[in-house]
Amino acid sequence: MLVLGAIVAVAVVLLTPLLNWYLNYSKYACLRNVPGPKPFPVIGNAKDVENTPKGLLHSFMKLQKKYGSFYKLWLGPRLHLMVSKPEYLEQLLNSNVHLSKSDGYDLFKPWLGDGLLVSTGTKWRSRRKMITSTFHFKILEEFMKVFNKQFNILIDLVTKEVENNPNTPKEIHSFINLASLDAICETAFGTPIRAQFKGNPKYVEAVTGFLEIFTMRFFSGWLRNPILFRLSPYYKTYKEYLTILHNFTDNVIKERQREFKSKKDGKEGDDGVKIKAALLDMLLEATYNGKELTNKDIREEVDTFMFEGYDTAGVAICYTLYAICQNNEIQKKIYEELQEAFGNDIDSDISTSQINELKYLDIVVKEALRYYSPVPLIERMLEDDWIVDGTKIPKGTTISIFIYGMNHAPEVFSEPEKFDPERFLPEKQSLRHNYAYIPFSAGPRNCIGQKYVMYELKTCIIKFLMHFELIPDPDFRPDIGMSSVLKSKNGIRMKLKLRKH
Repeated sequence: MLVLGAIVAVAVVLLTPLLNWYLNYSKYACLRNVPGPKPFPVIGNAKDVENTPKGLLHSFMKLQKKYGSFYKLWLGPRLHLMVSKPEYLEQLLNSNVHLSKSDGYDLFKPWLGDGLLVSTGTKWRSRRKMITSTFHFKILEEFMKVFNKQFNILIDLVTKEVENNPNTPKEIHSFINLASLDAICETAFGTPIRAQFKGNPKYVEAVTGFLEIFTMRFFSGWLRNPILFRLSPYYKTYKEYLTILHNFTDNVIKERQREFKSKKDGKEGDDGVKIKAALLDMLLEATYNGKELTNKDIREEVDTFMFEGYDTAGVAICYTLYAICQNNEIQKKIYEELQEAFGNDIDSDISTSQINELKYLDIVVKEALRYYSPVPLIERMLEDDWIVDGTKIPKGTTISIFIYGMNHAPEVFSEPEKFDPERFLPEKQSLRHNYAYIPFSAGPRNCIGQKYVMYELKTCIIKFLMHFELIPDPDFRPDIGMSSVLKSKNGIRMKLKLRKH
């Protein structure tokens, strides 16, 4: 009897994946006319997709070149429809029906809970409306104070490094990553963590480590399975990271609650807009004004804000600086524009109104975000059947929006491998489809913090270029791969020369 039971158990373990594969494959028989590589039972297209960040990006680009801007891809037993066609993306992203993220985003939930990134339905709508006020232009001006402070610290640290080793190329990502973390934490929590001065090293390590494990799971057909993940060598470290992340935020919330009870932060502007020092303050005020927000609700939204603003902004800044470094004529034009705007006053604080006047810098940044897409891929789960050019795609299908692929498709951007900011001049931009360029997604569920990121990014770029001339390192090329953001395995390296003023 025991032997029979063991045989049955083994059979169930072996046959369940095959049965799941068969049921999924049968469900999508209606998509037989959609191109894509031929899958194998259970493992899907594993042979067509490399499992390293660099290999993954290379695989997706190779498949797009072969099958076009709309094709099927099986990651293990899971079907993904890969889409990089602007016309299709307009239908999808502009919809008020298909608002749910794919279940891959559930991997964020152990850290971010049911925050704005992953929530849906009524909860998402109410939280989105509440948090939108955080990005009012007057509050962004308050955030600019944080950006100026943290990037001044960055410039001081990099200047010392250049002075001590003037002829040595510098790996800038490690500096910028910590500055970006300091900026996002202070604007989210209202509490400096001093990452640039090696403060809170365990929290910094936990943020980075969690995102690395998330990426591994997101693109794995097997580690997404919670049982298999528990059996993996990553699980123990993963749980330790979560404990650190949650304890940090919980402690900050409790401390700010005590401060908030004794004295509310902020001041009343002429137009009645309350100026908050941080997202956390706004959520605490909402709680005191009758909104039913628990400490867990508050933690979810603060952690979500921190996550979405940290890695994205850091890599966007690094790649923009690298692109400018590689194009000396572009660097000269930006510097001329900065001198005209700021003169030799290189240490003054920068305002949003000043940034808004820098038209050439704006198109350079837009081109950098196209060429080095900070978020290379996002996903949605269809809430209803979706008809695309006569093809009915079933409800529940995962749609993978390959932003990087669209940005490098010659049918969307001519000469896509050429770095050309002028393609974003108004007269040229108007010739492209409105959904051909979506660095912050688009439609009702676009990135709520895109203005925040752009002001942070431009503030850092301005300060860098006012203080340093960027010189290419002929021995360096970024080893770019695809994770939750577009990561360079070997960092971003260049020579920096102090400008004379």
